[in-house]
Amino acid sequence: MNTYPMVHPLLFSRNPLITHLSDDPNWTVSDDKKRPVNAKVLLETYELFNAKLDENREWPLVTLPELDADENLDGVNRAYWLRARENRVIAIDVEPIAPQWMKHQVLNFPAQYTELSKNGGVHALILVPESLINDDNRYLFDDLSVFKEPVPKDQNGKDLRSAFFEVIFNDHYITFTKRMLTEKPCADYENDAAARQFLESFLTNILIMDRKKKADRELVRQYQIDMIDREMDEQKQADIRSFLALEIFEKARKKSIERKAHDFAGDGSRYEMSVANTIAYYVIQNHKIALDTESWQNLAESLSEKDLAYAIYLMLKDAVPHREKHDEYRFDMPWLLFTSKRAYEFVKAHLSKS
Repeated sequence: MNTYPMVHPLLFSRNPLITHLSDDPNWTVSDDKKRPVNAKVLLETYELFNAKLDENREWPLVTLPELDADENLDGVNRAYWLRARENRVIAIDVEPIAPQWMKHQVLNFPAQYTELSKNGGVHALILVPESLINDDNRYLFDDLSVFKEPVPKDQNGKDLRSAFFEVIFNDHYITFTKRMLTEKPCADYENDAAARQFLESFLTNILIMDRKKKADRELVRQYQIDMIDREMDEQKQADIRSFLALEIFEKARKKSIERKAHDFAGDGSRYEMSVANTIAYYVIQNHKIALDTESWQNLAESLSEKDLAYAIYLMLKDAVPHREKHDEYRFDMPWLLFTSKRAYEFVKAHLSKS
């Protein structure tokens, strides 16, 4: 498994699928903590700043030839921002903790590009033919960001282990080590029936594993709220903070810090989503209580759904430790505000169903 050294950038870029993607302005490199950096600043100054994909900032990514032109980056990884909704390219990321049989299965998967990851996992990059995309699986490519393997849980709902693999579709980086399997043929799904069948079966299995989460997402979609402004006026923020200061939020504050990231096998995003869902439950329920309480009624009536999502955001920031991902933006919202909006929609949907 560890016999594949990093190849020269020119050999990496000659892979047919990498060549196909090379002129996309979606390339950068990652630092030693796998954080993608601002490639434009890197090439100009060699300083490392996080790549922040914010609509109000200059796009921080470049093309692959721009990176390859700098010889000082020859021994450095490459990172690509995936967008299957536009180009149908997906990535399979098998974690180092995955069983050996799973790693070998992906090493032998008929992909167009395969490599070993930094700590002994496996990456496979695949351009899915449009002819294999149908009404059943199209949502994977158009709507999904990352599909993560469902994991077993204990009786308290805690994960018994981390996910062994994930499939990345959109709005997410994959960091290439360039430890590529140079002698492995590049899959040809149009002319190789066996490879095509293998990929088709893989996509079908993803659909089966995603069935429950897909149903949840479709329910949540009925309760989506509009985009949330990053900045609210001072009076509105004061109203939201007054709402959160009500004595009925004492239990919510305690519940929001009960679980830690280790309860989710170290998966920071799943941990934060769980905390956000907990907070969302109490924000929604306490808002109902406030509406029925004479002394709090006027305050509660002044708060919109977007205000309640913002209230979740304020509590979430206090409940979870800061990490670099919190500086990222999704749909022009800070990561935790985006997470809070999703939590409000998810919990509102499930409370309405029950």
